[in-house]
Amino acid sequence: MPVDKELADIKLKEDLKRVCNLAYQKGLLSGNEGNLSLKISDNLILVTPRNSHKGTIETGDFVTIDINGTVISNGNRIPTTELALHLEAYKKRPDIKAVVHAHPPIAVSFSVAGLDLNLPAIPEIIVLLGEVPTVPYGEPGTDKLAELAGIYLEKHDAVILAHHGAVTVGTDIFNAYCKMESLEHAAKIMHSAQALGDIKTLEQADISDLIKQRHKTYGKEVELREGSRLFQAHQNTFKLKNVFKKLAESNSPVFQRILNLVNELLLVTISKTTFAQKLTTEEKEQLARELTTSFLSMILGKFTKK
Repeated sequence: MPVDKELADIKLKEDLKRVCNLAYQKGLLSGNEGNLSLKISDNLILVTPRNSHKGTIETGDFVTIDINGTVISNGNRIPTTELALHLEAYKKRPDIKAVVHAHPPIAVSFSVAGLDLNLPAIPEIIVLLGEVPTVPYGEPGTDKLAELAGIYLEKHDAVILAHHGAVTVGTDIFNAYCKMESLEHAAKIMHSAQALGDIKTLEQADISDLIKQRHKTYGKEVELREGSRLFQAHQNTFKLKNVFKKLAESNSPVFQRILNLVNELLLVTISKTTFAQKLTTEEKEQLARELTTSFLSMILGKFTKK
């Protein structure tokens, strides 16, 4: 091996070790969790081994594989159990050179709680990451999860793996890692905002300007990959919230009709239960009204909260 190439490979291993250590120190993973990789050539990938503690990992622990997952060097160690996730990411994104898969606790907590982290509330995150979708749950280490994640990573630099972790990709290992660190930092801010009251997203015009800034900063390739209509789901939800809020505040005939339909539906449902056989008609109607009130209070609390 030429001296220059050997020195370059040593540096890449040192870089990977440094990022593994950082990820552990920052609490983005614990124990033997998580796995990281980087490309050392068009066809070769350096990856963390199975059951490796990222806080104490050494450069000699890394495994070199080819683009198909075949072990090329360090046959004493077995590649991570989630190798398929990394291979799929490189397959779908030929522009990337590194993949970081960690378990950032706050970001993952959002998916465990069934909450959406992909809200346009923090300018820096919109510019750095764009959208951060949540990949539906798949069993860790399986081809199914790798394929699911690959679909999302094709258009995004960061994704949440529901009930599991997160994946970020980048032009080098530090670029991919910084995205993971920023993702968790954003999750902490969002979590604190929710604890204080609610997450207030940016105005649509501001979101559009930030998206344009992202595409200007990172180039036409990023714009072509993810498109210009980011956060459309948020926009549609926001419109629905405004419509519902106005209906509730105006106490319009339309809103009254919604109340009646909900009440009628609940009454029919109650009447079909075994429990309802012990109730009089008046008691069934009263129960339906109480359930309607509770249901709409919950919806209004969600949709009209400032």
